[in-house]
This record gives sequence, structure tokens and C-alpha cells, in this order.
Amino acid sequence: MKTRSLVLSPLLALILTTAPLAATTVPETARPGQPALDAPQKTVDRATGIRVISDGSDTIGARLATRLRERFNQSSLFKLNSEEDKDAPELRLLLTTAPEFPSRPSVGSIYGVCWVFSQGKGYLSFLLAREIGTVNSDDLDGIVDKLVDRTDGIAAKYANLWKQ
Repeated sequence: MKTRSLVLSPLLALILTTAPLAATTVPETARPGQPALDAPQKTVDRATGIRVISDGSDTIGARLATRLRERFNQSSLFKLNSEEDKDAPELRLLLTTAPEFPSRPSVGSIYGVCWVFSQGKGYLSFLLAREIGTVNSDDLDGIVDKLVDRTDGIAAKYANLWKQ
């Protein structure tokens, strides 16, 4: 009998600890009878102002810069800044690209990315992170995903810089 109580006790503890997890919660934005929103909404406290500044003459590098801008513009976590927003604090993604093989520029590109914080026009920018790598047409989307994920991590890590 003593053995059974030891076996049931851990099983009972497991059931009791997982029972609250089984309950379903309804998001605050969902109303009864309407489906829950599947896309996060832009919030003022989490949307990071960002600017992508690119330099390079290769086509793959130009596509990388364009896709990064498109992804940041579509994201609810970032607000792509325009030239009028130069006085606002922002995260700048400085992208430099060059052909990997100068004799065959369509094969691949090398890229260098620096993430810097800028308080605004006339202020000195601060380096937050940097990365170098290679990219070709086949893995362009994967590199864009990786750079956006890294940018989100940097924005979350240094979020106190954007608060005014």
C-alpha cells in the first residue's frame, strides 16, 4: 500500500500542475462570435523606428536591401523611417554589399551589416552590432529572415534607447 501512494503522488502532482495549462484563453482583442486576430497589431511601445541604408553596386546586394526594407515595412515590430524622420531616435541598419566574384557578379555577393543607434540629426551614432556573410539568389530569403530576426533581438535588447 505504501508503494502505491508513492506512485500516485507524482502522477497526481503532474495532473494538478498541467491542468491550468489545458484551459483555453480568449485574446482580449477577440470578441465573442468573431475569429481571433492572427497578426500582431502595431503598438507604440514596441514599434522600433528603423532605416536601411545600403551601399553597393551588385544586383544581389540591391535585392537584399530592397527585401529588407519590404520586410521591415510589413512588420508590426518596426516602423520604416523616411527622410522626414531624421530627428527621431532610430535603429539604422547599414548594409554594404559587393560581388563575391568580380568576374561573375551574378553568382553571389558578400555583405556587411552594422546596426547603429542614432539619436537624431547632428548626433553621433553608436555601434550596437555587426555581421558579415555571403548571399546568393537561392538563399536570399533565408538571409533576410536571419537579419530581420537579429534586428528584432537588437531592438529588444536596446529598447531603452528608443524611449523618450
